[in-house]
Amino acid sequence: MEDISRELEREIAKSRPKPFRKNRKIKILIVDDFGKVISGNHIKIIFMVLFFISIVMFFTSTVFFYKSFVFSREAVSYKDRLISAEKKLDELTSEKEVLMARLVILGKEPGIEKKKDNDDGETSNSQHDAEKEKSVSPPGAALTDQAATEAVANQTTETKAMNKTVLIEKFAVIRNRAGKDLLVRFDIRNISKDQGDVSGRIFTILKPDSSIENEWLVVPAVPLKSGIPSEHQKGQYFSIAHFKPVKFRIKSEIDPDFYKKASIFIFNSEGELIFEKLIDITEAE
Repeated sequence: MEDISRELEREIAKSRPKPFRKNRKIKILIVDDFGKVISGNHIKIIFMVLFFISIVMFFTSTVFFYKSFVFSREAVSYKDRLISAEKKLDELTSEKEVLMARLVILGKEPGIEKKKDNDDGETSNSQHDAEKEKSVSPPGAALTDQAATEAVANQTTETKAMNKTVLIEKFAVIRNRAGKDLLVRFDIRNISKDQGDVSGRIFTILKPDSSIENEWLVVPAVPLKSGIPSEHQKGQYFSIAHFKPVKFRIKSEIDPDFYKKASIFIFNSEGELIFEKLIDITEAE
C-alpha cells in the first residue's frame, strides 16, 4: 500500500515559493495622466545636488559671518589703541615742553642776565660818549646825527632780519575727526648756524580774503595792536634744537576753507618780535 502522505509532503515542498531579498532602495515613481509609471530618478539627482549646494552655502555664510565679527572686533580694538596712543602722544608732548622750559630757565637765564648787564654797561658807556660828542660837536653836526640815526635804524632792521633763525614748513588748517575743532598744524625748524636751541612764544592768525580784524582768528586768543598780538606772554612756548611739529586746537564751527592766509609771529623771552611770516594757505596745501 502506497504512502500518499509522504508524496503530498514532497509535492508541497516543491511548490513552496522561494524567499527573495527585498530591494530597500528608495525609488521615485511618477504616474502620468494615462496611468503610465515613469521613473523619477533624475528628480532625485536634482534634489541631491540642491541639497549639497545648500550645505556649501550654509558653511560659507557661517565662515563669512565669523570673519566679519572678528574683523569688527579687531577694528574696535585698533581704534581704542589709536585713541590711547594719541592721548599718550599729547601727554608726552606737554611733558617735553615743560622739561624744555625748565631746562631753558635753569640753563640760560644766568647767561641772559649777564648779557643784559653787559648790554646795560655798553648802553651807559655809549650814552656817556654820545653826551660828550654832543657837547663838543659844532652846530652843523645835526645832519650827521640824523644820518647816524637812520643808519642805526637800518642796522636794527637788519638785525631783526638776521634773527629769523627758524623756518615754517607744511602749514595746514584742517578739521579733526570728530568735526568739532579746527587743527592748525605746521613744522618749525631751526636753521640757525649758531649752536644752541631756539625758544620763544608763537602766535598764529588765520585770515580770510577780507582785511576785517573781527573776522581774524588769533591763536592763542589775545588782543591785537596794529595787527600784532599785544600780550606775548600768552603765546605757545616752544624750544627746539633742530625740528618740532606745532599744533593748535581751536573750537570753531567755521569751515577751514574760509581762511585763505595765515600770519605767524614769534616773540622772544623779552617780548621782542623776532619772526613774522605771512603764508598763503591755498599754496601751502
